[in-house]
Amino acid sequence: MLNMSTPISSLESLVKHPIFLMAILGIVLRLAIFPFVEVGYDSDFWATIIRNLESGEGLYGLEGYYYTPVWGYILSFLSFIQELFLNIDVMGLRVPAVFPVESYSALFSATVTSVAFNISVKVPLLISDLIVGYLIYWLIKDKTQDTKKATIGFALWFLCPLVICATSVSGMFDTFSVLFMMLCMIMVRKDKLFLAGVLFSFAFLTKFFPAYLVFILIAYIIVNHRDDGKAFRSVVTASAGALLAFFALMAPQIADGSFAESFFFLTSRATTGGTATLFEEVASGGAVFVFAAGVFVAIALGHRLTKKTKAELDDSFFKYALLITAFLFLYPPLPQYLVFLIPFLVIFVVTANPKLKWSWLLVSFGAALFIFGGNFVLFLSFGTFTDLMSLDHIMSMIEWFRTPVLMGITPANIIQSGGVIQYAGVLSVFGFFFLDRYGGRKDRTGERARFSLRRSSSCK
Repeated sequence: MLNMSTPISSLESLVKHPIFLMAILGIVLRLAIFPFVEVGYDSDFWATIIRNLESGEGLYGLEGYYYTPVWGYILSFLSFIQELFLNIDVMGLRVPAVFPVESYSALFSATVTSVAFNISVKVPLLISDLIVGYLIYWLIKDKTQDTKKATIGFALWFLCPLVICATSVSGMFDTFSVLFMMLCMIMVRKDKLFLAGVLFSFAFLTKFFPAYLVFILIAYIIVNHRDDGKAFRSVVTASAGALLAFFALMAPQIADGSFAESFFFLTSRATTGGTATLFEEVASGGAVFVFAAGVFVAIALGHRLTKKTKAELDDSFFKYALLITAFLFLYPPLPQYLVFLIPFLVIFVVTANPKLKWSWLLVSFGAALFIFGGNFVLFLSFGTFTDLMSLDHIMSMIEWFRTPVLMGITPANIIQSGGVIQYAGVLSVFGFFFLDRYGGRKDRTGERARFSLRRSSSCK
């Protein structure tokens, strides 16, 4: 086995490199989790969407799909693969013995998807995780010329508890948004701007968080071409790619009149009792304010980036990407949303400030714990479609998790404290930036010195 600093120059050196062992470990962990646990509320929606597609109703002909179409296209391709190779007869069914869970929470469902279906949906997510890991490796290697740092970056993504759980437990597709965004940033850095624009539209039309990065992407292009007089033409080229991809992806919805429905996630959400607007759901908690303020923060940081020199550009680009993304999650997010934060946090930890590894730790483990807040409800598919665990036992354990054990606190409450931990991780990102700017000791001239964290770096 080679050490992490050894360059990977051939297939043989890859197999002998620690990164290969890390990749195998990450894959095995995901595959080991796949059959056992599932967030049934989400998997039920994926099965409903595929049934709607197979009935000829498209993505928006029947109720059930609340996203822009990229994930729907992926599910459509998955449906084709299932029919061609997998022969999954039962995607899911209503289980009378599980009906009580629907009275516990609007996010619990008695419609239980099959183990085979759950695995088939999660495999593409695993592939995406692996590709993102490689892209993070490539970015760090390209930026630092340090194989060890790049390998650590791969590990911090691919073995991240949150990323593993978002794929293996939640079965959520945020990893695809990260994939397209990482590819977009690579293309911008390599000055492949038309393709960068195409990938940006793919990222935005998967999840909306990448939209906030558009200002620093434009700023990067402007600074990169400020001296050769091609800044305007370069921005236009990237914009043309983004617009072409947008209309290509949305063409089916424009043609069948469902364009407005494809942005339904902005105006309504499914609930057990009907629908409620997104504004009604989150306004009292401040999400509207945070997301609106995020636009101004993104514009301000984009403007600030235009003032940088070419020598400062790359470092500031990733720093501002991390700050913008962390700001969006100042409103307590669902744990899978934080998958979008992890790549920027990893890159910054490895290339700039290793102290932010504590932010990575809090976000990663806190969000993973929060995902397991579903407790034994996560085992319903396993209990329904296998004989290895009885539904009676699962239902009794679900009830136990709801039973107060001390001062009215239930075991479920304890697990859900992961939400507090993950939020502390988001806040700590700003705490470390604040300390880095204002917490240094004064030098001999009386100026406040920026303290260096490099001596304590575990990435050297």
